[in-house]
Amino acid sequence: MLLADMGTQYTKMYDSLSGKYSIIRSIDWQPELKADIACGHNCKHKAKLEVNELVALAKGAKRLIEEPTFILVDVGSRDIKSVKFKDGEYVGCDWNYMCGAMAGFTIELLGNHFAMDFNSMEVAKERLPIMCGVLGMGELFDRISDGISPDKAIAMFIKGIAKNIHDFSGKATKLYLSGGLCENKLFINSFSCEVVPLGRFVQVEGLKED
Repeated sequence: MLLADMGTQYTKMYDSLSGKYSIIRSIDWQPELKADIACGHNCKHKAKLEVNELVALAKGAKRLIEEPTFILVDVGSRDIKSVKFKDGEYVGCDWNYMCGAMAGFTIELLGNHFAMDFNSMEVAKERLPIMCGVLGMGELFDRISDGISPDKAIAMFIKGIAKNIHDFSGKATKLYLSGGLCENKLFINSFSCEVVPLGRFVQVEGLKED
């Protein structure tokens, strides 16, 4: 059985026959291939069974997190999503295109453009007052034109994104994180709370429940 979380940029997959996880760019999905169960922005007409992203995220979170009360935030390429549990029971979710607009995509784009190694960069002392990844680009390049080095300006940009996501979570003291930015140490360390990264396959894990 092939399970797939088909995001805007990347598709995360699990093959139950081989037990292997894999990631491809969503544009590389072969037209003749059909997943058994899928979720995500690009899953339409590409799976035998399509599952709502938030449902998959909630099921995956409960499957992976042992604590009965928690909040998990998924930072994707184009939006952010959250699910909350209290005493082992699902209590709510949220989906935001504003403070999370293109956050993952923009950070990856900047990293590639400036050839940044986010895992070796220092957290900024200040943050850029930005509301989303797209609109924050102008503020970022204004700072660079003012003489701030690209690495410091981008660290400030990422700290601004982290602040918005922390606010989106309700300013949680402990935040579980899913998505590609789990692999970005600068992003994780830019939060003012404890962050527990769960990786890129949380929604895929949720699809195992269907």
